[in-house]
Amino acid sequence: MKTFLRFVAKKTEGKTKCFEVYSTHSEDYLGSIHWRSGWRCYVMSYDMAIDMSLSCQKELVAFMDNLENERKKEVKE
Repeated sequence: MKTFLRFVAKKTEGKTKCFEVYSTHSEDYLGSIHWRSGWRCYVMSYDMAIDMSLSCQKELVAFMDNLENERKKEVKE
C-alpha cells in the first residue's frame, strides 16, 4: 500500500507521544499529532488555530467520500 504521510516521533517528557507529520511526496510539514488534555484525546494540529480530533477527521472523510461518490455518479450520466 502506498503511503502519503511520514510520522516522526518528537522527544517528549513523560509517556504521552507526539509526532510531526510530513508529506512523503513533497516532504512538506503538515502538522503535529499530540494529546489535547482539555479534549482528553489525541488531535492533529494543522497550525496553531486548527485542532481536529479523530471524530472530526472521520466526519471530514465521510463528507469527502460522499462528494467523490456524487461526482462519480454525475460523470457516468
